Amino acid sequence: MEEFKMNYQKMAKEILLAVGGEKNVSSLVHCTTRLRFTLNSESKASDKKIKSINGVMSLVKKGGQYQLVIGNGVDKVYDEIIKMTNLGSSNNSEKEEKKGIVNKILSVITGSIAPMIPLLAGAGMGKVLLLILSLLGILDKSCQTYVVLKFIFDTGFYFMPVFVGFSAAKIFKCNQYLASFICLSMLHPEWMELVSAAKPVYFLGIPLALVKYSSQLVTAILVVWIMSYIEKYVYKYVPEMIKVFMAPLLVILITAPLGFIIIGPVGNYIAQLVADIVLFVQQHFGIVAIPILAAVYPWLVSIGMHKALSPICVMLIEQNGFDPVTRVIALCSNMSQASAALAVALKTKNKELKQIAYSSSVTAFLGGITEPAMYGVNLKLKRPMYACMIGGATAGLFAGIVQLRAFVYVTPGLLSLPMWVSEGSKNLIFAIITLIIATVVTFIFTFIIGFDDPVEDNKEVEYKKDMNNNSISQDILTPVKGEIVPLKDVDDETFASGIMGAGVGIIPNEGKIYAPGNGVISACFNTGHAIGITINGIELLIHVGIDTVSLDGKYFDLLVSKDQQVKKGDLLLEFNMDEIKKAGYDLTTMVIVTNSDKYVEILPTNKNKVNKEDILLTVV
Repeated sequence: MEEFKMNYQKMAKEILLAVGGEKNVSSLVHCTTRLRFTLNSESKASDKKIKSINGVMSLVKKGGQYQLVIGNGVDKVYDEIIKMTNLGSSNNSEKEEKKGIVNKILSVITGSIAPMIPLLAGAGMGKVLLLILSLLGILDKSCQTYVVLKFIFDTGFYFMPVFVGFSAAKIFKCNQYLASFICLSMLHPEWMELVSAAKPVYFLGIPLALVKYSSQLVTAILVVWIMSYIEKYVYKYVPEMIKVFMAPLLVILITAPLGFIIIGPVGNYIAQLVADIVLFVQQHFGIVAIPILAAVYPWLVSIGMHKALSPICVMLIEQNGFDPVTRVIALCSNMSQASAALAVALKTKNKELKQIAYSSSVTAFLGGITEPAMYGVNLKLKRPMYACMIGGATAGLFAGIVQLRAFVYVTPGLLSLPMWVSEGSKNLIFAIITLIIATVVTFIFTFIIGFDDPVEDNKEVEYKKDMNNNSISQDILTPVKGEIVPLKDVDDETFASGIMGAGVGIIPNEGKIYAPGNGVISACFNTGHAIGITINGIELLIHVGIDTVSLDGKYFDLLVSKDQQVKKGDLLLEFNMDEIKKAGYDLTTMVIVTNSDKYVEILPTNKNKVNKEDILLTVV
């Protein structure tokens, strides 16, 4: 287990460096399979580096987010990033790049909802479990056990505005607890009693719309958005000596009444309008709309847009008791992706692809998690995606005819089949028929359309061989003269543990870094403290000092740029040793082969001191 943890640590470190470092991250959340970064500047992130990281299936830039598709281990990678940064407790304050209004809206919606998807799924399946226990006669709806479990599971949906408001406050960079307070005030029991009484309610003579704000996602996002501006204004002008109590008081006194008078009714109108439009389309054009949407849905997933449909599903289920669209097309698409991956697994002769296709197919069939199948198999091979569209559309046609409905918000899969259970209807049977159609049609068309089977790569390591099939070693020269320190002894656990790769440490005698061979600069950092260089396929990281990234480029003079060709002995970087030492930093410089796992052995020099032309590492 420790080995897996170490891999996640390495992956997290590589991702953080590739997105431009902690200072370039405004916010970070994760959903079922993706890390969703909001970056201050996408130009500081390296798309090429991200895509080359082992474990990153794909990069998606959509809705103002920089999304990394990881798969089932996304939560572990997220946890490792949170451990090594302050992203879990604070937001970066750097100015964000300008984004289009649509991207901003989508970014807010997905960023606010993504963290609460597991909660909705768990609470939703809990409600389904109660329904099944009731139908089987195990629990009577009048018994206290049933009542207690019901309000426990209902909590996730009833207080949804609070969870959404808390997440939205992080995106809008305002106080998350004040935001939660405002959302909670709109769910207060006394307000709910006033709404149920259906008698006119006034605030300062202004009539209030009698609206139940439970499960109101749109209202929560709008009220927190308005609060963020009110909070900035209030905290700017309230005197320091009374700010601790007066500022939050004013924020509450201004925002809460606005929520009841204007924001809440507007949010409710928008939510109701969207729900009415969706239902109208389903009822009058469902036979056409559902198949088209089911065919398009995989592409929405591929660009991360499918999460923007989550509020629609939640609103439909809350207001009407069912969702006849978003979960239905998700079922058609998920089963199609799973089936296509299964067909690829049976047809391919590539052992690695076969293994990936089988595992991702099982994940998609059982849990409805399709990103591994999509990015690892179907989208990569291209033609299976067309089979998915055909299978999804065919299943969608049947679902539209029988008007299939989902009754809880859960990702559709075999394990979540109870989401289609409805007392006194054949809805579950229709759902099973729908998934069978999607599976069979997609499977057949994947075989008919076919795909270009990738050539089997039998090489287990990347090392050259001579005519007699003997290994050819590659020498890496010393980039900075100084005293050798075994890597395990450097005062940085990440490097010392070997997570980043094999190599050595050098205590430098001069502030100059030279090219250790002919190659290409594969990575440059604005802070100047590290350089990546690729020499004949060997990926080297030269990292000057420990924690020197905190200097933010001070005392470093980078002399090369990314993708620049360099020759052995070229000066790459200069740094002021004296000033860095005065600032309290350890100057030990690490020279690491970051793709060490691709080689048989990395042999360090046996010298205690090295000069510029000495061999530092031998890679076999």
